[in-house]
Amino acid sequence: MALSALLARLTPLGGFEARVYGDETRVYKVYSPREKALARLEARNLARAGLGSFVLGVEEVEGHGLLVLRRFPGEPFRPELFRPETLAALAHLFLHLHRLPEPGVVRAEDLLERLERFEEALSPHPEARGLIRDLKKEVASVAGVEKRFCHRDAWAGNLLLKQPGAQGPLVMLVDWARAGGDDPARDLALLKTGSLDLLGEDRAREALFRIARFYPKEVRERLFFYVPLTYLHDLYWFKTKAPGGFLEALREKLPRAQAFYREGLAFRKGAC
Repeated sequence: MALSALLARLTPLGGFEARVYGDETRVYKVYSPREKALARLEARNLARAGLGSFVLGVEEVEGHGLLVLRRFPGEPFRPELFRPETLAALAHLFLHLHRLPEPGVVRAEDLLERLERFEEALSPHPEARGLIRDLKKEVASVAGVEKRFCHRDAWAGNLLLKQPGAQGPLVMLVDWARAGGDDPARDLALLKTGSLDLLGEDRAREALFRIARFYPKEVRERLFFYVPLTYLHDLYWFKTKAPGGFLEALREKLPRAQAFYREGLAFRKGAC
């Protein structure tokens, strides 16, 4: 069957790196010819995450990469679906991922390069520049960590919560094309800023640290670097990709980043 004929029978579901379509039981991800290799990469990452049973097929069709998945009976993360058992399932999922070793270590050069890009883009904003300078001083203490398998994109649209009464796991992460080696603290920071923050700051922080208590103390300490860094990345994205929303994002995210960094300073002093 021609790709166009197949897709004509399906419901478009959006998508960023791939065009996504679905029916009642399956999801079809169509990667462009230039990025067709991502279909097989995503299938491999799903298998590595222990989710290989969701992969029904992967092939090249008319030059495109096609990944066919079993559809998860869930909805994107939102506060009214969040339950204590959801938190336990999230902790289990991320702990499983972060036990899987990946080659290499987190390099100081990469972190500094990222901060320098943020500093250039956010240079008109003194408070953002000040936070970036503070984080640069912390790079040596967070670099050198052995990488673990991380999802690296746990924003609310990629975090599905199971519908009541449905079968299967309580939570499901989708879009695994970006998964790979990284610091688990960064993965947890992305979970907070991209999903948990929808709960409100107090509940988000409580949920984050309830998950982090299962990790070594060193991972919890690095959260005080990576959470502010992730907020700065969000501001960089708005500044360069969606400038119309930048000022609102600045008012919302920069105070959170600063507060989290200050809490880290107090945490380290208390630990001494």
